[in-house]
This record gives sequence, structure tokens and C-alpha cells, in this order.
Amino acid sequence: MTRRIVVGQSASDRFAVDVEVGGSRDDQLLQIMLTEVADLTKAMREFLMTADRFVNFTGIIAVGALTIGGINHDHGKNWLALVFAPYGLAMAFAYLIQVYTEVEKRAGYKKFLEYQINQVMGKQVLLESQINSQVERNRLSVQLMQRVNGIGFLILVCLSGRETFHRYSDGKYWGGWILNLSTLNIVFLCFATYMVVQAGLENKNASSQAYENAQALYGTVVPTSP
Repeated sequence: MTRRIVVGQSASDRFAVDVEVGGSRDDQLLQIMLTEVADLTKAMREFLMTADRFVNFTGIIAVGALTIGGINHDHGKNWLALVFAPYGLAMAFAYLIQVYTEVEKRAGYKKFLEYQINQVMGKQVLLESQINSQVERNRLSVQLMQRVNGIGFLILVCLSGRETFHRYSDGKYWGGWILNLSTLNIVFLCFATYMVVQAGLENKNASSQAYENAQALYGTVVPTSP
């Protein structure tokens, strides 16, 4: 006989688990962990599907900015495409990295659950986290693409700064004109770059931190409801 229970406190964290009534404690724990592994796998797929759409979006921004800003550069306001392109890319890149950070956090937690399940089974049954390890997810081709994207973003940042420098700097940096459009644009570009770099640093250790957090919390006493 099985009984369905709901695990989790908030609505977004809850999931249903069919637990065998009368089964051993190890069997019940194994069943809960298997269900949670399945839920984590589903969530990771959904995050990656969202990321795919934004990859195309960033490509459109980069190509469109270089095309519009490069052709008939001084005609009308075409040069504005180069000025604002880094901001669109920064928001898209930051969002993309945060999506991958959520995936990495779940990958770390999933790795911990798979280890616990393999311990209960007494053999290597679940192998996905070992085969698709963090090293494999950051293989050379991925690192090269990250560098290409980073270089492209920095090129657009430089072009944006150059456009406003030639038009609005007035050749003065100290004094009454320090807060001209050129310096303001450079400040905002630095902030956008910092936002992308910070998102990347958070992503770098997300998987290992999630694993360590799960390891620290596993087996602790469940706190009573307030």
C-alpha cells in the first residue's frame, strides 16, 4: 500500500511523493530521493530551454548593432546602436548566466542525492552527475565560446565609449564638465560590465556550494513550524 505525501513548505518547493506505508525507512528515503532527482532533472531541462531562447536574442543584438551602427555610421542616429548595444547584451548575458547558475545549483544538489542513492543501493546505479561532471560542463569548447562572447561584449563596450567620447567629452575630464554624457556612459558601461562579471563569479562555484550545503544539512533535525 502506498500513500501520497507532499514535501516542502512553500508552494513553489512542494512536490508529491508516493511513499510505501509499512516499508523500511531506507526504502522510504530512497523513494523520496528518487522522486526529487526526477524533479531536479525536469527543472534543469526547463531552465536550459529558457536559456536557448536568450542565446538567439544575444546574437541578434550583437549582429544588429554592428550592422546598423557600421553601415551609414554617421547618417541620422545609426551610431546610437553602438552606444546602447552593450547594455542589451549585459542584461541578456547576466540573465543567461543566472539561468545557468540555477542549473549548476541543481546539478550540485542532484550529485549529492545520486551519491546518497548509490550508497543505499550499495553500487553505482545513478551515474549522470559523474559522467556529466562540472569539468565536462566546462570543457574547452565551452570555455572558448565564453571567451569569444566576452571579447565581443568588450569590443561593443569600447565602441560605445568611443562614440560618446568623440561627441560629448569636450576634451574635459576634471572640472565643470566631468558629468558630461561621455563620462556618464563610461560609468554605466563599467557598472554593466561589473554586473556580468559578478554573475559569472556566482556561477563558477554554484555547483560545489550546493553540494556542500546539501551535505551539511543532510540528516539534521527538522525544525519545528513557527
